[in-house]
Amino acid sequence: MQVRHEKPLVSGFSFIKLDQVVMDYLWKIVEKGTLEKKDYKDQIVANISKSYTLTDENEYFFKTVCTPLVKEYRKTNQGQDPVNPNTLIKQNTRLVLNGLWVNYQYQNEINPYHHHSGVYSFAIWMKIPYESNKLSELPQFKGTKKENIRAGCFEFEYINTIGGMRNIPIPLSPKLEGGMVFFPATMRHCVYPFYGTDEARISIAGNLWYEN
Repeated sequence: MQVRHEKPLVSGFSFIKLDQVVMDYLWKIVEKGTLEKKDYKDQIVANISKSYTLTDENEYFFKTVCTPLVKEYRKTNQGQDPVNPNTLIKQNTRLVLNGLWVNYQYQNEINPYHHHSGVYSFAIWMKIPYESNKLSELPQFKGTKKENIRAGCFEFEYINTIGGMRNIPIPLSPKLEGGMVFFPATMRHCVYPFYGTDEARISIAGNLWYEN
């Protein structure tokens, strides 16, 4: 008897540590966007205090970070973008950064499970004022299995090949500041509430779309 096990293709995500020069640029546009206060909350599902539109000046972030990441992602996905194979795309259609915003999430607030529109999406952790692993020691979690505690986590959700729901929690801490996840826009994800600090969790998110 001969047996050959095949693993079907499942679209994953990429984890990136951004260079300091890129982080300096992002903090600059965050400061500007926060001063301008162009509200973005009506565009997202997050149940959070503040969300503002950002402007990628001269397409710096798109050219410096997004374009190389798209090329790398395609290498892992048979040279294709993570879209339905029946998607009608004109020849030489380019991707553009269509949607960029900063979120200010405070304790007890939640960004529930959702997906984005577009082709690719990303989330960047600018400031994380807590450690998820330490939140598990709070009194309300006494008696809860540690692997079931999600306080302060970023989490992906996907369906496996037999229809089971699976989750990939990412415990957050200051060590992940400057970290970024790059993923298919339709990949569901959420951010759980955190506790014990009045400081904001600051993150940037954005979407890449095909140009019209």
